[in-house]
Amino acid sequence: MARNDGVDRVTARNVNLADTKIANVQRHNEREKESYVNSDIVTEMTPFNVHYKKPNDTYENIFNKMVEDKIISTRGLKADAKVFDEMIFDVNTDYFETHGGYEYAKEFYAEAYRFAVNLYGEQNIISAVMHADELNVALTEQ
Repeated sequence: MARNDGVDRVTARNVNLADTKIANVQRHNEREKESYVNSDIVTEMTPFNVHYKKPNDTYENIFNKMVEDKIISTRGLKADAKVFDEMIFDVNTDYFETHGGYEYAKEFYAEAYRFAVNLYGEQNIISAVMHADELNVALTEQ
């Protein structure tokens, strides 16, 4: 994130979600929606999105299979418990433009994916995608 001090920064955050939100996250992340409220999404650029791990089923089915296979457990959780985490790396668009553009962004997010795999294990990652179609001008403006 640029703060006009000559130093670029990245924001990494986890979003904890109830199981009722999983389908909506999938539709957004996998670009399955007909239209988006987010004005930063440029749908003409969607073909340039890059999957580092592409889901082989719906997020919900993969999640339920992980529970069934005892990879994860939901035992004892309340009905509205947060059971699904989304890790998001936000980087200002200017950063990538300054450092090599699209190719640099692909390498940056490949490294972010390796970081997530080391942190959580690949078996716990359902999908990993770089959204080249989403401009992050808010971070640049901040």
